[in-house]
Amino acid sequence: MTVPGEERRVSEQLWCVHIEGPDDFIAATSKEAAEQEALAINAYVERSGEGRRDSPVRAVAMEWPFTPESHARAVESDWEDLQRMPHRKQQPASSQNILTSIARRVKELIETARGA
Repeated sequence: MTVPGEERRVSEQLWCVHIEGPDDFIAATSKEAAEQEALAINAYVERSGEGRRDSPVRAVAMEWPFTPESHARAVESDWEDLQRMPHRKQQPASSQNILTSIARRVKELIETARGA
């Protein structure tokens, strides 16, 4: 049996992918989208070997920790960033290019986190 207020609360939850390590949040349109994106990021990091560094990178789906207004803005801006992330690139690339791309993106995320 579902409690009426509980069903409404679940539908109002806002989701994101939290990239631990650089402590970055990527807004997602749904829980399922956040879970799929986190899985794709983790698989990419595992394949590229980036997860073996001193500060490991790991993505998890979680509820958006900020305001609903910021989620709405972030869904739009994060979408473009997400398309540029190495795990989303469709073209075949050499292992060196993949590692260079993810290293560059992780470096940007860390620099952004430190500057904030």
